[in-house]
This record gives sequence, structure tokens and C-alpha cells, in this order.
Amino acid sequence: MKHIIKKILKEESLKQNLKQQVKEFGFKDTAEIVSGAENLVKLGFNNDPMEFLHMFNDMDVVQSKSEKDWTLFRFEKGNNLMIYDRKNEYVYIDYSDIWSFLEVGFGLNYSETQELTTRWVDEAYNLRGVTTFHCGRSRSNTVDEAYNLRGVTTLVDAFGDRQGWVRYII
Repeated sequence: MKHIIKKILKEESLKQNLKQQVKEFGFKDTAEIVSGAENLVKLGFNNDPMEFLHMFNDMDVVQSKSEKDWTLFRFEKGNNLMIYDRKNEYVYIDYSDIWSFLEVGFGLNYSETQELTTRWVDEAYNLRGVTTFHCGRSRSNTVDEAYNLRGVTTLVDAFGDRQGWVRYII
């Protein structure tokens, strides 16, 4: 009986360590440690995508200084993992840290991921009636050089240039 309890505690400790690694370093780097995203899904999240999303239930929620209709969700300043556009009732979710792991690790397609993230933001942040999309973040040397905007993050939504939605978050 002691061996079973020790094994369970060891597995739970491993699971918590993997979750912390994902939070700090992202799922791609953490997946490499455990030989792939599929193993990370099993070991860290019991094949449950909502368990993964619930890791992000405690983000700081702040008002954007540059966009009056935006609420930003993040663990650290300058690294916004979600943006809630109150005017349009859209929630843009970071592709590289959240959305892509749902697709790659859990094998969800776009509409499944959208449905799941919509349910999650409702449960975790009481954002009802919103539509979720993914957005990509990238540091842009071109923006830095052309406009002398240091430390700026450019965001492009799931529709890319088709809708022309590009924003700069300071």
C-alpha cells in the first residue's frame, strides 16, 4: 500500500512540475523533455484540454492603456496571453502558448478549439457571449526600426491580413 501511495504522489509531483514548465517555458520546450506533445498531454494533463486551459485561470486582468475597449490577460507585463475586445465581444487568445497546444497536443481542429476556449473564458473569467480567435505574437524588428517603437508586440488575429486587423500593444 505504501508503494502505491508513493507512486501516486510521485506522479502528481511530476504532473505539477510539467505544468509549471509549460507555464514558464511554453509547451514546445516542455514537450521536448518528455518526447513529444502527445506524451505531455498524457503526463501533464490526463488527456484533458480543459485541465490545460485551467492553468491560465489566474492571469492578471488589466485595462489596456492604449486601447480603451481592451482588457489584457497576462502573467507578466508585456506578455499578453489574451485580449478581450469589449466593443466587438472578441477574445483573442495567444496562438503560440495556448491555441496551438490545443491543436497539436490534443488534436483539436479550429472549431473544436474555438468552442472549448469560448467555454473556458466563460467559466474562468465570466466572459459570456464572446467569440474566441487565435492571434499570433511576434517581436518585430521592422516596427522597431521604422517607427522607433521599442518593446512593442504586434498581434495578428486568425484572419490575418484579410481583415487587416493588426494592433500594437505597449
